Amino acid sequence: MSMKISNIEYLGGAEFSEADLRKLDLNLLLAFSAVMRTGSVRAAAERLFLGPSGVSMALSRLRLHLGEELFVRGKAGLEPTPFAERLFELIAPALGGISAALGEVGSFDPSSAERTVRIAMSDDIETALAANLAQRVRREAPGITLILRTGDYRRAPSLLDGGEADLVLCAKPPALQARHRARALYREEFVLLADGPRLGLPERPSMETYLTLAHVLVSAEGMATGLTDEALAKLGRARRVALVAERFSTLPYLLKSADLVANVPRRAAESLAGAFGLSRHALPFESPAFEVSAIWPGRLERDPAHAWLRTVVAEEVGEPAASGSG
Repeated sequence: MSMKISNIEYLGGAEFSEADLRKLDLNLLLAFSAVMRTGSVRAAAERLFLGPSGVSMALSRLRLHLGEELFVRGKAGLEPTPFAERLFELIAPALGGISAALGEVGSFDPSSAERTVRIAMSDDIETALAANLAQRVRREAPGITLILRTGDYRRAPSLLDGGEADLVLCAKPPALQARHRARALYREEFVLLADGPRLGLPERPSMETYLTLAHVLVSAEGMATGLTDEALAKLGRARRVALVAERFSTLPYLLKSADLVANVPRRAAESLAGAFGLSRHALPFESPAFEVSAIWPGRLERDPAHAWLRTVVAEEVGEPAASGSG
């Protein structure tokens, strides 16, 4: 997010100078406002949790700074001068605007919010989560525009630091930058995804059957080995990777039209199987596993809108915390 802010519409069309305002203790205006609203120094002091002498001193300092009388004593007590009435007429909306702005910054109403939220996630997580997340946001925050981007733990730092993503959902990174925050979401493992009936696969194929199958490996980097191959290597075995695809979205068409199978993270497999009539099968060995995390800039840690977004994501994945390629 850029720190340079322009095109701000100021109250009354007038800009302001921080240097000029710095010459005045703005607390003096709060004391003045309290007296104008309550009609007495004593009542203003109670409102501000100050002593009456403190309020009187503030009024004296403001009078000297402005060079104008603010109050005169009348039969009913303090009476504002025409200058004071005009001053209060001008500063009251400004003080109210400051109060409202501070309250708005500290709260968030998703039903009325209008903003753009950028979420980057790895392909398998997008396959499993995007539809439910979009539906939830549309239901609770119809004014929010979601921008979904591709990202993994390797790209997370640059996406967050460059303002290209407000939140990254990916495999837990080996190390977390000090300027970033993270939350573990769930533990993921792999299942075998295939057109099982056509290939005649049982619910849990044997190791021998598994190793004779032609496998698709999804790798954004174009690598021909992944976590599954590392697990098999520890057993002294190896599978045949016949095709490497860049995205999980290609898988259903490959598996439905060719004699291929793929190791897929469980949640993505559930989504693809339901949408494309594919079947899920248990691996004939212990599946490698990885932890899925949410990562965000530390500067957004206390932002109420971002906190709402993180809560929504955690609820949609629906699993307490405990990525890679298959």
